[in-house]
Amino acid sequence: MPAVTDVSDLAAAVPRDSSLVLLCGDVHGNAEVAARASATAVSGGCGVVLQVGDLGWRPGDERSAEMCAAVSDGGVPWVFVDGNHEHLGDLAARAAPHRGGGSPDPDPDGLWGPAAPLQIAPLLWWAARGARWRWADVAFGALGGAWSPGWHYRRRGLHWFVRETISRRDLAALGDEPLDVLVSHDVPSGVLTVEGSNFARTGDSHIGAANAVQVRTAALRTGARIVVHGHWHHRHTSELAASGDERPPPTRVEGLAANAEPGSLAVLDPATLSVETVRMPAALQA
Repeated sequence: MPAVTDVSDLAAAVPRDSSLVLLCGDVHGNAEVAARASATAVSGGCGVVLQVGDLGWRPGDERSAEMCAAVSDGGVPWVFVDGNHEHLGDLAARAAPHRGGGSPDPDPDGLWGPAAPLQIAPLLWWAARGARWRWADVAFGALGGAWSPGWHYRRRGLHWFVRETISRRDLAALGDEPLDVLVSHDVPSGVLTVEGSNFARTGDSHIGAANAVQVRTAALRTGARIVVHGHWHHRHTSELAASGDERPPPTRVEGLAANAEPGSLAVLDPATLSVETVRMPAALQA
């Protein structure tokens, strides 16, 4: 695959003879998982890996560097949305120049700004909150972000960031133009019932609930036909249920498992918007 040097090259990096997209669940900086996902994309004829957050982007961290090397060596472009286990301070700094200038920056911790996926490493693009792009004439949009139940155990600015959840500015950056596929880290509210985390403090669950409402709001505003998400490490296919006076469009929600667990990979066919779970291969030989 030819070297990719800038954002505009993302379209060129995705082979024209394959419109299939490999959906990948949370990776958490695991180089072996990244390598196996890329191998699955190659063997399955997928032109790109679309990762739903908690990739493990942490510049300066050895584990993250090994994971990025595995992505580069895999020969397939990756696009990811931010989860709650990325270094959001680094991503915010990368987003800042794309917010239209202005001094001081009106939102220095913001994870919005780049209108399209932004290349941050060889064969690796970050889709900031509100970014949009098209593959095979299908409209994709990004809305990363989720609550860390154990945030109070973590060091602020290193393992926890104040803007890990979705803000009104993130929603505004995404807008309400129609989407076919909304890629989020969190699940939209009203879809998935999960058990509470043992790491959560009593009374904190409303933070996660509010974030899920933001994902739901984005899906309804854009009329997304599919929402693809991670975060909960659970493979499921559900429908976005109506509540109150809502009349949501028919929206399918596809949740992915994490790491090398069954259900952590699936193939999206943009021609039909079908999603089929695929198995991750066994550990690769050196």
